[in-house]
Amino acid sequence: MISVFIFLIIVIFAFILLKQNKIILKNLKYILMMIIITCMVFLIVLYPKEIIEATQNGLNVWFNSVLPSLLPFFIGSELLVGLGIVKFLGILIEPIIKPVFKVPGEASFVFAMSITSGYPMGAKLTSYLRKNKSISKVEAQRMIAFCSTSGPLFIIGAVAIGMFSSPKIGPYIALSHYLGALTIGILFRFYKSNETYSSKKNGKKNILRNAFNEMIYARQKDGRSFGKLLSDSVNESISTLILIGGLIVVFSVINCELSLIGLTDYIYKITKNIFNTNITKNLIETIFAGFIEITMGCKLASQLVNFTPIVKIVLATMIISWSGLSIHAQVASLINETDIDIKIYIFSKFLHSIFSGMYIYIIAKIFKLTLAYTYKETFLQEFQGIKNYCWFNTFFFSTKLFLTILCTLACIGIFFSLINKNNN
Repeated sequence: MISVFIFLIIVIFAFILLKQNKIILKNLKYILMMIIITCMVFLIVLYPKEIIEATQNGLNVWFNSVLPSLLPFFIGSELLVGLGIVKFLGILIEPIIKPVFKVPGEASFVFAMSITSGYPMGAKLTSYLRKNKSISKVEAQRMIAFCSTSGPLFIIGAVAIGMFSSPKIGPYIALSHYLGALTIGILFRFYKSNETYSSKKNGKKNILRNAFNEMIYARQKDGRSFGKLLSDSVNESISTLILIGGLIVVFSVINCELSLIGLTDYIYKITKNIFNTNITKNLIETIFAGFIEITMGCKLASQLVNFTPIVKIVLATMIISWSGLSIHAQVASLINETDIDIKIYIFSKFLHSIFSGMYIYIIAKIFKLTLAYTYKETFLQEFQGIKNYCWFNTFFFSTKLFLTILCTLACIGIFFSLINKNNN
């Protein structure tokens, strides 16, 4: 009943306003936003206990998972960009990245950081490079389309182990997710393909020397002392993480309020009447939850009844690739000071969801994936740190992962620079 009451208030209020002043029609978007926020506050007053619990859940997710996982990547990446090391790696790996994705070599670093740390690391780095004018608007749009992914810790640890109780499906979901991202990257190379390439052309004979020169130039262009760079990196990283935490709490509250007013029940009834199908209410709830927030969507997908394991796995994979409105809001806040178009980014995530769903379906059919509801002892021992983690374990794990990826990229870049040198 409360949802009907709120709906009537919105309709009556909107009708009165529109009848009073035609100018309001021009500002309808802002008026609707005002009405929605008013209703949200009204629900907070009506259901304080449930809202407090939702807020606590959001804070727990942020503090225990997001903060220790992303903090090393945020601080380290800021330092690497300021020191010019990202430019150095970009020049070395550019001969591989440019022909495939039509983006500068820095995209390799952004993609590597994204697939190891997860959302919204790729958007954060792409926004940073764009604000520094290291990449053009079109290059930034291409990069953010495929360099925004979930991390393996969430896919394998949280989804495969924690929700599906089936460790073996984790690598397959991750593979499909990253293949979908790479497919989007290849497709988006044709986005405004007539755009001129912004990076400098470097001679093939001395690619290593050119990389060092570009690194020194980038460091001189930055101009900050190491102490200033470090303090700025910590300050920027903490500010961004607090912003992300606030958005996580907001969408946790929104998800709770939508559940309280029974919106999924109405969506289920409307969908069933329009399509005249035997679609279940649980499936509608899962899709709706996944549309808003990734974690709850995956959890509900794992709990679906009367559905085959393949359907559950495909649905969870698509939700991970879509990432939810909560992640989209985080990305929007990160790119707010740039000219990157959030609408194109959201469209790319929709395509990412479709492709990753296709890939996991094909893989599931080929390898005949099923959900094993018992753990193997050896696998449990290997992932004991994920199942029974503490804050510092997660932080140190993320730090080691960051340093490992950095060293790997450096080795790859130097290896290909030596090959190019020998070929010439």
